[in-house]
Amino acid sequence: MKITIDNLGKIIHSELELNKLTILVGDNNSGKTYITYSTYGLLKNWTDFINYSNFKTVETRLKSEGQITLNKEEIIALVSKSIISDSRGFQSRIKDLFNDKEKIFADAKVKLDFEKPTIFKDAEKKIQLGDKIAFEGKIKNNTLSISYIKHADNEIEDRLFLRVVGDIFSSLVFDDIFPDPIIITAERLGISLFYKELDERKASLLDGLQKLDDQDGSLHPFEILMSMSAYYATPIRDHISFTRNLDNIKKNNSKLDCSYSIEIIREILNAEFKKENKQDIRFYTKNKKNNKFDIPLYLASSSARCIVDIYFYLKHIAKEGDILIIDEPESHLTLKNQRAMAKLIASLINLNIQVFITTHSDFLVKELNNLILLSNDFKGKGDWLERNKKTYSELDKLNHEHVSVYHANDGYLNKLLVTKKGVEIPFFDDEINNLFSVSSDLDYLID
Repeated sequence: MKITIDNLGKIIHSELELNKLTILVGDNNSGKTYITYSTYGLLKNWTDFINYSNFKTVETRLKSEGQITLNKEEIIALVSKSIISDSRGFQSRIKDLFNDKEKIFADAKVKLDFEKPTIFKDAEKKIQLGDKIAFEGKIKNNTLSISYIKHADNEIEDRLFLRVVGDIFSSLVFDDIFPDPIIITAERLGISLFYKELDERKASLLDGLQKLDDQDGSLHPFEILMSMSAYYATPIRDHISFTRNLDNIKKNNSKLDCSYSIEIIREILNAEFKKENKQDIRFYTKNKKNNKFDIPLYLASSSARCIVDIYFYLKHIAKEGDILIIDEPESHLTLKNQRAMAKLIASLINLNIQVFITTHSDFLVKELNNLILLSNDFKGKGDWLERNKKTYSELDKLNHEHVSVYHANDGYLNKLLVTKKGVEIPFFDDEINNLFSVSSDLDYLID
């Protein structure tokens, strides 16, 4: 899957192909956040790149026959016709994605190219419209069937009917191509601290509006509240929604075995999180005699508040095929814990969860390089793992073919070479060498 972004803020032109681990590096104000948010928005709204008008024949047949069946060749033909790489729908969405009130990104263009599927996994999809109308779609043995059932004389508007048919087809045929995106933004420190206060203020505002005496009935409190637009980009709003929705999220349990990943988080923090009923998120130690504590999240360290969303994601909703987008995962972590974060990222990839990160941390990248080295077969590997068993295990492996690294520089995106020995990032290395050179010169002159 290739994403092309042009004329977006600092980004003149960039091409990005998502890998199991995609790393974005670059100087401050080099456009990394623009690329990150565009990637998130595109994955969240991938149906913008499907031309629904090409499902018109399917819609007509389904209306008249009540059920249709498409063989593999017919599905592939419809796939070829329905994909568009340059979506007007997504172009208009960019303004809302960045909450661009001043139309700064009016000339921005985002294109998507991906391989057309030719093999289709068995799957089912059902859409219910009220009590009277139901659509059911199914793929089995590379054959797709859609049925339409209505009771009584209930009719459905043509445009909605076409949309439902297109949604069923797209979900069954394309869904595996596009990972479900979850984003952890750089604003997570403030979100974890203020989300409860934001909820309380919103509730208080709504209550006050409801008490207003509106004589002519033209004032509706809910409409006023919803018309208020905060200066947040969509990814930040979605991140806030994730944190606010933890009461519902914690009702689920991830079907993946995330125990090793969660154990790494516990090692980083020497504690863990809990959320019971409507209480605040709490940060606490478990069966720890010395320095035992149980405190609300807002009193916890900045490192805890930066990791809390990753913890709840893994424990409750993580699934294969997701893509977890983390802006600066090293934020507020010591050098030791930045290395542990590298192991956490590798553990997610080994769970078949894609990861997309931006980073300024040479330590994080160097430790990822160590995990790439560890994935190689070499003489003495078993002895080395035995000597370093307190730090590394066979679980801490990262295949170099699963890693892509891009450097945002001067308005463009440069892909860096990743080998079985890792990746070299001149952007980091040159600055570190310069630092040591200055230190050596000054030390020599002083002596």
